[in-house]
Amino acid sequence: MLSFFKKQKEKFNYANIITKLIIAVSAVSFIETAFSPYKFNTAEYFNSISFLLYFMSVIFVFAGILFTVEQKYNGYILITILTSLFAITNYADRSLLFALTTSLVLGGIVFYFGNSINLPSLNKKTTIFLCTLLGTFLALFIAFFTIIKFLGHRTPNFDFGIFSQMYHYMKKTLIPYTTCERDMLLSHFAVHFSPILYIALPFYYLFPNPSTILAVQAIVVALGVFPIYKLSKHFNLSNNKTIAIILIYVLHPTVIDNNFYYFHENCFLTVLLLWLFYFAEKEKTIPTIIFAFLTMMVKEDAPVYVLFLGLYLLFSNKSKIKGALLCALSSLYFAVVTNFMSIYGQGIMTYRYDNFIFEENGSIYSVVLNIIKNPTYLFHQLLSHDKLEFLILMLVPMALLPFAIKKPSRLILLCPMLLINLMTDYVYQYDIGFQYTYASVAFLFYVLIINVSELDSKYAKKLLLSGVCASLIFFCSVNLQKIESIETYKAEKETIQIINKSIKTIPEDKSIKSTTFFIPALWNRNKVYEYAYSNEQTDYVVFDLRWGSKDYSAFIDKNYNDYEISVYEEDIIAILKFKDK
Repeated sequence: MLSFFKKQKEKFNYANIITKLIIAVSAVSFIETAFSPYKFNTAEYFNSISFLLYFMSVIFVFAGILFTVEQKYNGYILITILTSLFAITNYADRSLLFALTTSLVLGGIVFYFGNSINLPSLNKKTTIFLCTLLGTFLALFIAFFTIIKFLGHRTPNFDFGIFSQMYHYMKKTLIPYTTCERDMLLSHFAVHFSPILYIALPFYYLFPNPSTILAVQAIVVALGVFPIYKLSKHFNLSNNKTIAIILIYVLHPTVIDNNFYYFHENCFLTVLLLWLFYFAEKEKTIPTIIFAFLTMMVKEDAPVYVLFLGLYLLFSNKSKIKGALLCALSSLYFAVVTNFMSIYGQGIMTYRYDNFIFEENGSIYSVVLNIIKNPTYLFHQLLSHDKLEFLILMLVPMALLPFAIKKPSRLILLCPMLLINLMTDYVYQYDIGFQYTYASVAFLFYVLIINVSELDSKYAKKLLLSGVCASLIFFCSVNLQKIESIETYKAEKETIQIINKSIKTIPEDKSIKSTTFFIPALWNRNKVYEYAYSNEQTDYVVFDLRWGSKDYSAFIDKNYNDYEISVYEEDIIAILKFKDK
């Protein structure tokens, strides 16, 4: 009996009471927020809650856990409940600063209770199973919600219509022709040299539809979990730490968000680079060279990423021979491809670095020379409000672990993000909703894994747990809203059916000019042009009327004598046919 009362007395210490009170308040707040019909930050929400009932609920929960839950479990429960509460409130609010604040609060709690949290150790089979399960979730999430937007006619020509038509041409001719990319029949390789696109062609042969390439993109991105697993094991990370890193990858804002504009050859960069890092670490020469070439085949600027890896291998003394070889191969490949594109294509897009090019006929080499002339100007260009937001989205879900660098040579691994995302004044390159982060995020996960392997085990555990919690919060803030496209699709189902039926009335052999969101639906036509950028006179002109009809009205006024109405559905679609004369 005495031992019982002694045990009960031990529960009434200051730390236990305060912690359990916070747990009780957080638990009741979570329940109120989860089941309230109102947003948590509105007057209606607060007015709908009876303070007396709320107070009694807190007391009831507090008393229950005070006498039934041992103090050693406080950390587990508080982190779980607060993460859940912050997740649903961030889904409702979607403010970057709110996501940052709640992540920092949760990180502080993780560090306070981290030493008392000891999760069961995972065995190898369970780890591989969880790795596969998480990868499958990522692939299904990306594929489902990108495809449903395509089916709902909410994907634009740039950058999905061009790839939809391109694969149609590749299936027929093996050449990546498009007409809607530059208002003429043109190989996509004249704009971006991307032989890697042929990897998806066999799947497109089997299932010739734009949905196929969206599914391929989702699978390719999700496959990144396997080289992360292999890299983690190479650096002797525990199974628990490995799964934590994979969780951060699967929930990371940019890993998901850059797939939603809408297909790009860049999607291959993450998984190819991660495998390249792994084989370079394992000192396997042939696979390293193979994946270096596969990476460079993604785009004309991809050799830059191989170059940075080569420089890292050189300056870290990991493998000077391989480092020098990768530097030489990437430099040669870049020179050949850029020269080829300047002669036979449209050149490389140096305008994205116009903030560093001041010469009248400047090139990418002018960027390097001008940085040497005035290094201070580089720092002047690196940060702005938008770029700071970009860094928060990239690094906070990783608990800033890519910056926990012990050896200066690893700073080279941060240079791709510096060069591609921060130095430019081209706004899309520092926006996670576009395709310019696939490579940067691969480098960040590589350096994260290296850094974790060298940190004190307890410190690494706390940081990784903080990263997992922050990733979940940012996932809810940035990407969970994509589930709302299901309701949008259901609400617009009748409209979508009308659009599909209307488009089918256009003969397949006719030339078409269309506003942007209907071009992906015209993927199997040989001559399709985007209305906003085209001067072509076509057999048919298609207008999307769902968001107004200014273009349609203006076109009718100007071309009344040349075109007649073929289909007109008010506030949905208008199709005009060239009059036979």
